[in-house]
Amino acid sequence: MEYKEFVSELQKKIEEKKQELGYNKMVFIEDGATSTDEKELSIIRETNIKYHKTESDVLIGDYIILYQYKDQREQMCRFDCGQLYQKYENDSWEAVWEQILSSMDSSRKFMELGIINLIEKNEYDLLKDKLFIRPLNFNDHRYELKNHIYRRVGDMVLVLYILASDENDGKRHDVMSIKIPKSSMQAWGIAEEEVWENALSNTYIMAPPRIYLNAMDIVNPPYHRGAFMALNSDITSLAPNAVPTVTTTAQINGAIAMFYPGVMKRIAELFGDDYYIAFTGTSEARLHKKGTIQPRNILMRIKQMNKAFDPSEVLSNKVYLYETANQEMRQLEL
Repeated sequence: MEYKEFVSELQKKIEEKKQELGYNKMVFIEDGATSTDEKELSIIRETNIKYHKTESDVLIGDYIILYQYKDQREQMCRFDCGQLYQKYENDSWEAVWEQILSSMDSSRKFMELGIINLIEKNEYDLLKDKLFIRPLNFNDHRYELKNHIYRRVGDMVLVLYILASDENDGKRHDVMSIKIPKSSMQAWGIAEEEVWENALSNTYIMAPPRIYLNAMDIVNPPYHRGAFMALNSDITSLAPNAVPTVTTTAQINGAIAMFYPGVMKRIAELFGDDYYIAFTGTSEARLHKKGTIQPRNILMRIKQMNKAFDPSEVLSNKVYLYETANQEMRQLEL
C-alpha cells in the first residue's frame, strides 16, 4: 500500500473505531499546512517542536489529531502519519492500532487524573509532594523548554515536572508526568530555590540512588543492593578498574541520581580520586576512575551507544570529569 492510500485508509479506520478509541473529534493536518488562526498556528508550531525539534509556522509531515473533551477540558492526541506508515510497513495494521490505542488510553487517563486542573489552581501546597526532577538532553528539548523550569548542566538539562501517576506491576513501569510552566512558579510566589530543593528531595525519596558493580546486578535487584549512600553500607570502596553503573531503584530517569546531594562527592571518596562520568542514557551513568582509561575512548563508546538506542533515551554526547579538589563536575572538550 502506498503512503497516500495508507493515510486515507487510516482516517477511515479511525472513524470506524471512534467509540472504541473514545475520541470526540478527528482533525487531519497535511504536510506544509499553516494558518492565520492563532490556536491552529500554535498547534503547528508545537507539533514541529515536539516531533522535529524545529521552530516553524509550516507543518512538517502529515498528522492526525484526536480530541477528547471532559468538563470543558480539551485534550489532544497527535499521531505522525509517516511514523505510523513505517510501523505498518515493518509490522502490520495490528501494530499501528496497538500504538494508537495505547496513546489514547494514556491521554484519557491523564485527563481523568485532573493534573492540569491542579496546576491551573496555582496552589503550591497541592502540588509540592508531586514535584520531581528529570534529566533530558538539552539540544533535543531546547525549544519545548522555553516556557518551563529547568537548569542547564553542560549538554544536559534538569527539568521540573509534576508526577501524574507512577504504576509498576513488576512487568511494566508506567510514569505519567508534565513539565511545570514558568507561569506556575510566578503564581506560587515561592522562591525557585526552595521549590527546586523540594523537588529534588521528592525525587530522592521516590527513587533512592544505587550503584551496581556488575551488569547483571541491574536486572531486578533487591531493594538494598547497591545502596552506597545508606548508613552502614557494605560498599566502602571502588576498585581502580571498576566501571560501576549509577542509577536509582526505579531506574527510569535513573541518571538523576548523579545530581542528588552528596552523591558525586561520595563516589569520589569510594574511588579515592577524580573520576570520569559517562551518561550512557537517561536511566544511568557509568564511571571510570581517572587514569584508568582515555576520555576519548569513553566518548567513542557514548557515541556508539547513542546511535544504537532510542533517541528519546539519549542524555549526553559528552564526557564529564568530577574533580575532588573543587568538588565539581565539568564537561570535557575532546
